[in-house]
Amino acid sequence: MNDNLMTYLKENIDDDLSVQGFDAKKILPLFLSEYYDIYKAVLLGHECLFVRLFREDPGIEVLKKHIKVINEITDKHVILVYYSISQFRRKSLIMQNIPFIVENGQMYLPFVGLDLKKTTEITKKTKDKFSTTAQLIFLYFLYNKELVINTTEIATFLGMTTMSASRGLNELYSVGLLTYHVGGKTGRSKLYRRIEDSKYYKKGYPYLKSPVLKTVYIENMNKKYLIAGLEALSMITMLNPPKRDVKAIYKKELYKLNDYIINDRSKIADGKMTKIQIWSYNPKLIAKGKTVDIVSLEVSLDAINDERVEQVIEKMKKDKRWYMG
Repeated sequence: MNDNLMTYLKENIDDDLSVQGFDAKKILPLFLSEYYDIYKAVLLGHECLFVRLFREDPGIEVLKKHIKVINEITDKHVILVYYSISQFRRKSLIMQNIPFIVENGQMYLPFVGLDLKKTTEITKKTKDKFSTTAQLIFLYFLYNKELVINTTEIATFLGMTTMSASRGLNELYSVGLLTYHVGGKTGRSKLYRRIEDSKYYKKGYPYLKSPVLKTVYIENMNKKYLIAGLEALSMITMLNPPKRDVKAIYKKELYKLNDYIINDRSKIADGKMTKIQIWSYNPKLIAKGKTVDIVSLEVSLDAINDERVEQVIEKMKKDKRWYMG
């Protein structure tokens, strides 16, 4: 079972939830074992089977027949488990009194008295910005238009855990920025790709936040870090460069600079300092060349109320396919 789902169920439903493998091929007709991954569980004292579809959805009437067969053979409650679910399918399952759980927290478990949680609707009302992980994945897809990738692969490429990658992908999927199909070598892997230019950028940009957590100042900067802020913008455009050099560094690398950070305000004001932006994600993962990536740069400058900067950024984006479509 997916670790995210297990964690959610234990934290919100049953601390004592237990799940173990279920050898469907020995007990159920072969066609059912080829359609579903099945796990045996005890949820709030009820013996049940978590049943996850890994082929194309067969339709509600076929699902009912499959569930009936599984229930009659095993004498256990059957709970369908989904990565995501459409509003139409959710309504159909409820109308047919079919228990289900969705990894984003929605569920309908009539045999234990738990009704649907409309967490998707709640998320849309309360979630203003992407998590750091989701933002990094968003940018990775933005700059790799033809990318088709599963959770494990993107976790490896971006140096994050599979669980974090799964959560990030779900965030993007929940707001309609990604689509997926089930395939891969096993025929069970969710393969994600982004929606088309320029809808992807325009729809996703409002969810982005500045990657800059804080800034520090260094004297006699010798190390080569990515150029950021107004210095990066001046290199890409005709904007005049700022008085101070601006660099970006991933927060996990900050320890390398601890001995060189200047905290004296007067020395910062008068001296020749380099401004170091501490970023929530590693800018090197999505940068090309000497500067940070364009969209991270744009969102990091959002707080600067300068019409010239806004005009230059707008002009900078106009030759990008992901912006113009």
